Amino acid sequence: MILLGSNAEHILWIGRYLTRVQYLCGQFPFVDDESAIQFARSFGIPAYNATSLNEFIMDSRQSISFQQQFNVIKSNIQDLRGLLSKDNCAVLNQHIKHASLQFTHICGVVELCHEVFQKESEDIYLFYRLGVMLEHLDRDIRFGLNCANTLEDMQWIVNSLQIKGWQLDHVWKSLKHYPDQNHYLQFCDHVQYLFEVDV
Repeated sequence: MILLGSNAEHILWIGRYLTRVQYLCGQFPFVDDESAIQFARSFGIPAYNATSLNEFIMDSRQSISFQQQFNVIKSNIQDLRGLLSKDNCAVLNQHIKHASLQFTHICGVVELCHEVFQKESEDIYLFYRLGVMLEHLDRDIRFGLNCANTLEDMQWIVNSLQIKGWQLDHVWKSLKHYPDQNHYLQFCDHVQYLFEVDV
């Protein structure tokens, strides 16, 4: 299968948002003020304790809310209707269509979506996995965690993309040597550029 850059980009963002919501599901509701403040600072959220962060996350007007993030996931999946396998598309549509806005239901649907994308074709899974790992790396950097394992897990993705003609060597080596916010953003910007030129 040959993916258009726009389709590959949708798949990457589905991977990112599913991973983002999955992580949030594992943390919510926040009960420890210190952990809540660390999370809020890392993501630029104006919350000052666990209660205010929980309220922020449940506020459908906020971009980090379960509802808004789930809407982005739904929109991206709808854009891929003709690309996903028929069976997987039917499963996704059924669960997304009937998903309530309760965060527990959204979390369950997100887990199911993860499982479905892992069963997709090699190319779809590759870009989905790239999105997953970019989200992991973003979180590692924001929280000041050791990025070594995440970068190691990304190596096969980068290798596979380079086999397909993606020129990633320079930005990838820079990111591995300097796994900080600046080099991460440079890598993401380069990936975005490759989507736009439709390698």
